[in-house]
Amino acid sequence: MTTNLTEAVQDLNSQVAGATALAEGIGSDVDAFFMLVAAFMVFSMQAGFALVEAGSIVSNLRSILMKNVLDVCLCTLSWWIVGFGLARGRLSNAFIGIEHPFYLPEATIPWYFDLSFVATSATIVSGAMAERTKFVCYVVFTIIISGGIYPVVCHWVWDGKGFMAVSNPDAPLPLLDFAGCGVVHMVGGFAGLAGAYIVGPRPGIFLQKTKMLHKKDAFVHDRLLASQKLWAVIGTLILWVGWYGFNCGSVGAIVHSVDVVGRVALNTTVAAIVGAVTGSIAVYVHRRIFVIDVVLMGILAGLVSVTAGAPYMASWGAAICGFVGFFVYYGVDLLLQRFEIDDPVSAFPIHGCCGFWGLLATGLLQFPSLSGAPKSYGVQVLMQLIGGLIIAVWSLGLATVCFLIIRKALGGSVRIVNAEHEFMEEEEEYPRIGPKGIVTLLFTDIQSSTALWEADEDAMSEALILHDHCLRSNLKTHNGFEVKTEGDAFMAAFGSAVDAANYCCTVQHQLLAIKWPKQIYSVLAAGVQDDDNGHVIWKGLRVRMGFHTGEPNDKENPVTNRTDYFGRDVNYAARVSGIAAGGQLLISSASLVHMLQHYSDLEDPLDPEPPFGMEYGKHYEFADLQCWVEYIGHYKLKGISAADSPGEHLYQIIPFGLQARAFGGLRLDAEEVASATPAPGHVAPGLAVPGLALGRRDSRRSDMSPRSGVKPNLTARSNRLAALNMIYSDMEDEELHQLGANKV
Repeated sequence: MTTNLTEAVQDLNSQVAGATALAEGIGSDVDAFFMLVAAFMVFSMQAGFALVEAGSIVSNLRSILMKNVLDVCLCTLSWWIVGFGLARGRLSNAFIGIEHPFYLPEATIPWYFDLSFVATSATIVSGAMAERTKFVCYVVFTIIISGGIYPVVCHWVWDGKGFMAVSNPDAPLPLLDFAGCGVVHMVGGFAGLAGAYIVGPRPGIFLQKTKMLHKKDAFVHDRLLASQKLWAVIGTLILWVGWYGFNCGSVGAIVHSVDVVGRVALNTTVAAIVGAVTGSIAVYVHRRIFVIDVVLMGILAGLVSVTAGAPYMASWGAAICGFVGFFVYYGVDLLLQRFEIDDPVSAFPIHGCCGFWGLLATGLLQFPSLSGAPKSYGVQVLMQLIGGLIIAVWSLGLATVCFLIIRKALGGSVRIVNAEHEFMEEEEEYPRIGPKGIVTLLFTDIQSSTALWEADEDAMSEALILHDHCLRSNLKTHNGFEVKTEGDAFMAAFGSAVDAANYCCTVQHQLLAIKWPKQIYSVLAAGVQDDDNGHVIWKGLRVRMGFHTGEPNDKENPVTNRTDYFGRDVNYAARVSGIAAGGQLLISSASLVHMLQHYSDLEDPLDPEPPFGMEYGKHYEFADLQCWVEYIGHYKLKGISAADSPGEHLYQIIPFGLQARAFGGLRLDAEEVASATPAPGHVAPGLAVPGLALGRRDSRRSDMSPRSGVKPNLTARSNRLAALNMIYSDMEDEELHQLGANKV
């Protein structure tokens, strides 16, 4: 009987051991499934990054999408060939892993999980350089960062032999970085800073002459389509969900770590919502408006800030991470604008700087009982600081060297310098159907463009990009529709003359604010001049404008699939623009009649019929449109006016602040000059009347006019020094000498 009992006990023990092994096997499989799901979530963050970037730019969308798709492909190849060996190689030291190419461990799930992290780090760089970087440059750098820069840092912090690894008892600099504040986000963020600085800002992004901080032509988000804002919102929410895979998956298991995973998920959520709420309140206090873009960035700032210490701190610590993280992002973003470093998606402020703050916050807010920090509290904070600085220097330094080498290999530039990008022409100029019925047609072109091309072709190429960007970026704001562009000529259509007038005034002011290539200032037709009060009234390209309102014929262009216009009204608008001087805005009676309701003097209203009771040489204020209107006579326009008609009444729009501009004569042929009927002796200041002297003092003439033959004298009086010094601050003495100007 004793034998039977012994056998029963042994059998029971065997069954218990089998059940235990089965449970352990099931637990191992559950952990593996958990890791795979987490890796899939991190992998899906690529879609979130693509949508956020697409929702933050105004052109070259195909390039952005292509880069995000190839990120995963190129990172996988680079990580497989050499990256994983450098990060986790079996023969390794404290600095780097050593392994043969194409090394794969027996357990491939950790390999795949690490891959999703390196792809995230590389994608961060694409956001910082979005919209103006050569595709080849980004492809090469993606291979470099995923195969060299990132794996080395990964080895330092997460490999058991790395000199920053907490799991290495001999590590001289143990760094608490649970899910990659330093390894992933700082590497990508600081590399992105190097790329953004070397590639330079997008054309027309920063206003040169302003005391306020402006980004993207005052505030680019106001120019983005509603659908693009939707992309940014959806992309951010995808990233938020993916972050749970990022942070929770870094626990490495769930079967015996449910409490840790729960704490990580809670802290990730708290940091994100605190960052969002802080952002909405802070931006309202600062700008008196609610800006969805800043709220989205607040979410990401909170998520990055808590990544290093999610399992090591209480929920109140996560709240502090999110709160401070937003101000780190917001403050650094303003600094980048101050120094004119263009980061379209705030990659460096969010990933680079909030990543650094996350490392410090982990040292400050962690509980040693949760973190297992190998150093005392104060020493660990110091370790976090030093470790973050080392990662920053490594990432920024190597990325800078790599980008400089790539720039040299690509002929001295990594920028897209042509309006024709490396992909097909963009199709994002919505809508494709222009206004119907009564339409205001606008034509513009550049004064003396031939002379500017002959003077410096490279500088003019860059200037033309700035010019095109300025004209296009304001169309959406003023309900305009781009019809076509040929060379430096631009045609647009508006549903109302009021929108066209507002658009023209805005563009003329922004043309003065653009930071033009300094070489073009040496050309008379693009020089700099200010008025008696030191305000700049001429600077850079001078764009003549003219518009006319009518009912043109329209059809869909079979080549561009866009609305095109033809007929007499198109010719009328083209001729009105064609006779204007550089920087001048001419309009027809048919346009002005739609603007009369905005005339400011209600006690002395204008007549309903042309020329509306207007006198020569008198400014009529249209305060709602921020301009004056001036009658300049009637002319028989070639190809427009009938032989027996007295001609067409024309008017000049003068934007507020630019009334000191003086123009040469209209560009009329002999027949049109003979038909002109201005009132003798009634020439207004700055009035463009053919054959008559300008009614302005000689000392303030438009000496830049190519007709004058007089070189500009820019050595100004004391009330002009501040404006001129701001303009010339980036010019060398030799260039100033060519302009006849001095720094004072």
